[in-house]
Amino acid sequence: MDNLGAISKILGSLFYYPINHQHNHALVQALRADVDVMKTELAPLLNLIKSEEPEQLNQDFLNLFEGAGVMSAPPWGSVYLDKQEVIFGDSLLEYRAFLKESGIELDTGMREPEDQFGLMLLAVAKLVENGATQYVIKEAFEQHLLPWGFRYLELAKQHAQSQTYQTLATLTNQWLVEFVEEMQLTVAKRKLYR
Repeated sequence: MDNLGAISKILGSLFYYPINHQHNHALVQALRADVDVMKTELAPLLNLIKSEEPEQLNQDFLNLFEGAGVMSAPPWGSVYLDKQEVIFGDSLLEYRAFLKESGIELDTGMREPEDQFGLMLLAVAKLVENGATQYVIKEAFEQHLLPWGFRYLELAKQHAQSQTYQTLATLTNQWLVEFVEEMQLTVAKRKLYR
């Protein structure tokens, strides 16, 4: 759990902001400059980001995260966990209550659901920064992110048009599987509607 905050922040940022967003651009440059990072499983992803066309990455982000019409891989938990498959559903309200109890406020400047996959990873990073207990961090994963997260990553990989987003989904899935085993998490069984 030593590097949980850093990994959550990196992956969260890549799932929340467009790859070419100034925040991610600076992040990717800093990671690519770190010799130790370039020896990790992040290296292929960082190399792909540099090699793929910015227009293709922007289009993929638009299709995967903002969508026009029906989205093949919506990044919001309530779409998977609520029978009506809507954003701002009951599972979001449960997650908001958890964030409030944990002292985490996510103000992105937009009226958006806090259960967006990348934003949830950024919230985990904030929990770690704030010194949250292992119990609280486990709850974030077991009750709120993981009941739907693996299904989301499967769909994101399947519908991504760029190798960057396919690799990001694969890498994140592998990391989460390892994290579940390492932390001996018991993921809540929730019915998925997508």
